[in-house]
Amino acid sequence: MKVAGKVVAKRGKRLLIAECDAGQLPPLYISVADETNRPVGKIVDLYGSVARPYVTVLCGEDGLEVLPGTILYAIPESKPEPRKKNFRRQNSNRKQSPFPKRNLKKHDRN
Repeated sequence: MKVAGKVVAKRGKRLLIAECDAGQLPPLYISVADETNRPVGKIVDLYGSVARPYVTVLCGEDGLEVLPGTILYAIPESKPEPRKKNFRRQNSNRKQSPFPKRNLKKHDRN
């Protein structure tokens, strides 16, 4: 498995802050596991400088026992599905005007 980062802090009940290697950034919304291959949570944010990036991991119930210094690993088969593009029809939701369009001549427009 690919190393996702090393836990440096725990914030609140469900958030972990992990420092990543700049050359091996994990993708967003991928699941992570600890050294015992137990699922911990999902990566929800990536921030920091290019040289020292950090990720925020949103933990499930099993992530409560993770301590700072723990190495997290990315679970490769948990890659998120690509988002579907939201196509909508043109003019389908637009209300029709109660007034008919008039064909104005060029000199009547002013």
